[in-house]
Amino acid sequence: MANILKKEPQTEMEYWEMIDGIGGIIWHTNHDISHGRYESSPEIEQQLADAQETIERLASELFDKFGVIHPKDCPKAAPGEEMPPAPEGKIYYWDWYEAKRAEAKKQFYDGIICSACPYSKGLESMTGFNIPCSLWSGVLYRLTFPHMCAMLGDFGEEKFYQMIQKKGGSHVLKAFKEKIAALKELGLKKASAEK
Repeated sequence: MANILKKEPQTEMEYWEMIDGIGGIIWHTNHDISHGRYESSPEIEQQLADAQETIERLASELFDKFGVIHPKDCPKAAPGEEMPPAPEGKIYYWDWYEAKRAEAKKQFYDGIICSACPYSKGLESMTGFNIPCSLWSGVLYRLTFPHMCAMLGDFGEEKFYQMIQKKGGSHVLKAFKEKIAALKELGLKKASAEK
């Protein structure tokens, strides 16, 4: 088995991020192959097998480190029946996965300017890690920088600040500007730590 990881995870969130990320790569690769975007090859099949083995290894390690019960060891419930509760101090894999996903989405949302914007549709509206902007037509997946609203290009700073104040009041505009400053500072600290 090839180790495809550059760094081994330590925390539960690192495990979740790696499992989710590798799973996404597997899904997208199979999706692209099935839609004829490119053809499968022995190299691609081996890479997919290595990726799946890595997910299995990580899922198995979760039990010893964090009490997460591997999906193959979870009890099966009949349709319409509830699963029995997990043993004390343990959690079923898919319950753990969804809890970590919700935690990751909240961290993502709290880490972008949208969390202080009155035009945000809010964390609850996010189907993935998309930007929940009610002004953006279509789907927006990333901001150039976490502190830089995508609407600044459309409206300009002064007009957009006026729009925010009109929609939410001066206290919302103040909170929006404070969030920008805090996210800029966080970005500078991260950049400095990476040097």
